[in-house]
Amino acid sequence: MKRASVAVLGVGGVGKTTYVFRLLGLSIKPRATLRPGIYRMYLSDRELDFIDVPGQVATEVARNFAKAWTFYVDLMIYMYDLTDQASLYAIAELHSALLDRGISPYRKVVLVGNKRDLAEELGLFVEGDEIAAAVGAPKIYYISALKDNIEYLYKPLEENI
Repeated sequence: MKRASVAVLGVGGVGKTTYVFRLLGLSIKPRATLRPGIYRMYLSDRELDFIDVPGQVATEVARNFAKAWTFYVDLMIYMYDLTDQASLYAIAELHSALLDRGISPYRKVVLVGNKRDLAEELGLFVEGDEIAAAVGAPKIYYISALKDNIEYLYKPLEENI
């Protein structure tokens, strides 16, 4: 069985842990992440380790990731809130903070805009094309980690691992 590692990074409140819990099939409601977590799941012929690190601001997330994970990951998922432009710009800050620490931590990267259901309800949809290009993400996924069908939530993994 092949192994792969996936990091889900973004500032606090964008839905990273909700996304990971949904992928794992956990029905418990996630709380604010207080310490790094590593979760394992199986997808097709792969064993995937998910890294979920705490932090409310970009520099804190970068610091916590650097402490928790000292080698590359196969897929970096940068996540932001589609209703919060600051959370999108924080991705660029987070990416720069990782590079400033001398960390080029991934083989592939994608950008995920979360809370699509809320964005559609509010009529506020922050698109991430500019930031995706800045961090080298060839694809952007727009999801609702809370409400989307699980098959749809697997797409960033299936298409990039």
